Parts: sequence; structure tokens; C-alpha cells
Amino acid sequence: MKRKKFFVILFIAAAIGLFVFAGSVLREKEDSYQPQQNIQAPIEVPGEFILTIQEAEKTDKPIAAMFYVDWCSYCRKYMPVFVEFAKAYKDKYSFAAINCDRPENVDMVNKFHIMGFPSLFIIDNKINHKFSLNLAATTDESVMREELDNYLNVRKNFVK
Repeated sequence: MKRKKFFVILFIAAAIGLFVFAGSVLREKEDSYQPQQNIQAPIEVPGEFILTIQEAEKTDKPIAAMFYVDWCSYCRKYMPVFVEFAKAYKDKYSFAAINCDRPENVDMVNKFHIMGFPSLFIIDNKINHKFSLNLAATTDESVMREELDNYLNVRKNFVK
């Protein structure tokens, strides 16, 4: 009887251990972005106003970054608006577009925990600061303008 009880407890413990291990492996995969195969034409990103993140990081200006993927219809619709902001704020911000499906950007995508597209961030390496912009900025231009202007006003307190 004791032997049967021992094996039942051993079986239950093994099942629980397997369940916990499998859950942690699945959770790890869920927490990191996996690039998708693109079946659509790439979104056109005009290099005159929109930089790569590597180029933008070389400037002294804060970076307005858009994380996007080519297969996202919202990204396609928002990119021209993002370009217009890049033109209007070119003296105050560097604008960068990060294609999340490109292998060289996957580490950055995971660092910023990007799970939805487009995602907008302000990255300020001068004061080691990054934050996500209000999601409404992708649908309401006045919200984007307000977010960009507010950050510049706050930044004055930290950068002299």
C-alpha cells in the first residue's frame, strides 16, 4: 500500500513539474516577438525624413520611433502621417521607422516589448529615457502633436 501511494505521489509531482516547465517555455515564446513572413509589398519609408534607428541614435535630438510591419494595414495608413510629422518637427526630433520583421531589429523589438502595430515611442538617449506614446496618436494628429510638444517642454528641465 505504501509503495502504491509513493508512486501516485511521484506521478503527481512529475506531472506538476512537467506542467510548470512547459508553461515557462510557452510564456517565454509569447513574451518575445517572432517575425512574420511578409506577403505584401514593403511600406515605403522615405529616407530623406525618416532615419534608421542606428542613424537616429547618432543625433543629439530625441527620437520619435515608429515600430511597424509591412503586413499591418494601420501601419500603411499611418506612415504618411508619420512622415508629415517628421517634416514638421525635423529641427526638434529625429524620426526613425523600425520594421519589426527585419532580423536586425528583432532585439530592439523585444527590448521595447512591442506586441501591437504601429507602436510609437520617444527615445531620448541623452537623458536615458524612453516612453510609449498614447495609442490615440496613431489616429488623431492633434494627440501626436500634443505628445511631441509636451515631451519637449518636459525635456527642458533635464537638458541644459
